Amino acid sequence: MTDASPHDALLAALDEIEVAARDNAARTKEIQGRARTLRAGIAKGTPVADLLAASSGPLSVELISRNLETLQDSGARLRYALARALREEGLTLQAIADLFGVTRQRISALIKQHEQRD
Repeated sequence: MTDASPHDALLAALDEIEVAARDNAARTKEIQGRARTLRAGIAKGTPVADLLAASSGPLSVELISRNLETLQDSGARLRYALARALREEGLTLQAIADLFGVTRQRISALIKQHEQRD
């Protein structure tokens, strides 16, 4: 277990989720622009392979995967930090589970899994 208080860990997780959301928003704008460009090219009859070859940077599917991975990673840390802070405040596993919309066993596993890493 780390020396950081549950609230310190929660604040760090909130900072991380904020950065993740900002980065995802930027990637989402890029995905939207690429979708419009691809749609316009397809409407003109340009082969999809040619359109993709002409684009620079990662494909939209890769950007989408990055968005999902970013949210999954930062979301997992936020779930744990929230559960730990709530537990330190005296909430039962069942009360935390009810807040999260999952089972008590899932919250117990979440806490144990992360504590084994710390």
